[in-house]
Amino acid sequence: MDLTELSARLRARDVTSEEVVMGYLDRIKAYDGMLNSYITVCADEALDKARATDKRRASSPEDRRLSGVPIAIKDLIATKGVRTTAGSAVLAQDVPAQDATVWRRLAQEGAILLGKLNLHEFAYGPTGENPHYGPAHNPWNVSRIAGGSSGGSAAAVAADLTPASIGTDTGGSIRIPAACTGTVGLKPTYGLVSKAGVAPLAFTLDHVGPMTRSVRDAALLLQILAGVDELDPTTRKGPAGDYAALIGSSVTGLRVGFDERFFLSEIAGEVALRTDEAVSALREAGAVIKAVELPLIDEVARHQNVIISSEALAVHDEWLHQHGEMYGDDVRERLEAGRIYSGMDYARAHEFRLRFTHGMARIFADVDAILSPTLPFVATPIGERHVQLGSSQHLLRSALTRFTHPFNLAGLPALSVPCGLSTEGLPIGIQLVGPWFAEATLFQLGAVLEKVWPFAAPPLFH
Repeated sequence: MDLTELSARLRARDVTSEEVVMGYLDRIKAYDGMLNSYITVCADEALDKARATDKRRASSPEDRRLSGVPIAIKDLIATKGVRTTAGSAVLAQDVPAQDATVWRRLAQEGAILLGKLNLHEFAYGPTGENPHYGPAHNPWNVSRIAGGSSGGSAAAVAADLTPASIGTDTGGSIRIPAACTGTVGLKPTYGLVSKAGVAPLAFTLDHVGPMTRSVRDAALLLQILAGVDELDPTTRKGPAGDYAALIGSSVTGLRVGFDERFFLSEIAGEVALRTDEAVSALREAGAVIKAVELPLIDEVARHQNVIISSEALAVHDEWLHQHGEMYGDDVRERLEAGRIYSGMDYARAHEFRLRFTHGMARIFADVDAILSPTLPFVATPIGERHVQLGSSQHLLRSALTRFTHPFNLAGLPALSVPCGLSTEGLPIGIQLVGPWFAEATLFQLGAVLEKVWPFAAPPLFH
């Protein structure tokens, strides 16, 4: 069952929180040796809190939305009294004194911390391969990447080692692993969800969002997470309302843009075919498909790299000087590469960002959402550094983020939903992008695709 149903069954007392937590702990013990999705499992603490919840529920109704529900989160989200490593050796023994705002909000609704999930070191990579804790493995084929940086979160959700998770996304780190593992991942509008207490990578590109088994679960979690936080000055108040309100309603008349030149070039044939099927599914449901041309799209990667490299170096410069040898080679090299950029480069990149964002606003004057593949190909083997697309070979890291990072630059909400499997049995994802604060519309459209391609459990983890 998904998170929404699990929460309802707990409230109805069809099952106890202790039984649910024990069930997940048993699955983690049985299966996580294959997946390596967890860095820390909070077994004793979770059971204690589950029993306390059951005791309270026995004497009075529990109306909190997640009362007794265990949830595991990405291990760069601070949790009071539980180590938060950020997937690094530098913070291997770091135990925060305070909760991150996102975890505090979930806990206030009754959620129980099941554990902390594996990630690419300091969230700086799209594959989920970690030199300190090992790679997160894909539940559909354990020799393949789970994606990154939130790879452990996606793998655990797909294999039902947690009913849901919270990830972070700077260039695609929620949506990439969601597409690799056949799960749902939302990067909300920039500033809609607080980043306070979340280890930063690039402060003007970082987003925090839900990773789930269903669209309605993502809406439920966003309802809890969204809102202004005095601890995070970048947070903004979104429109009031229920993010799930449009799920199941007609999409007739909604205008969905598609940039055929950009989204169908240098892409695996099966992904192109499934993208065409997703376009047809929305058209058959009543949506109007419109051709669009994304502004300045071929220049985005260059400017995005200047911003993420400069900001990531600013975050890590002191630690690099003090503990450089403790970083993995790939992350240390990427961080050091940020030194080539000047203040003028950074300023020019932000000037480009303003022009691109303005161009996207013009696009959304004519459409309600944009559809694209989430990734140009399916999950690649662990250890690969390049990918072959047609006659061309591409650096894997940049190819994985090609369709996701433009929307971090503009701060737009973007939802990845499953779109079936390839012939080799690996998930394919479709991305829906909306104007700022249009998450409810994305859930509305995503629910249509979810009916065509509902969540499927990986055969190894039924």
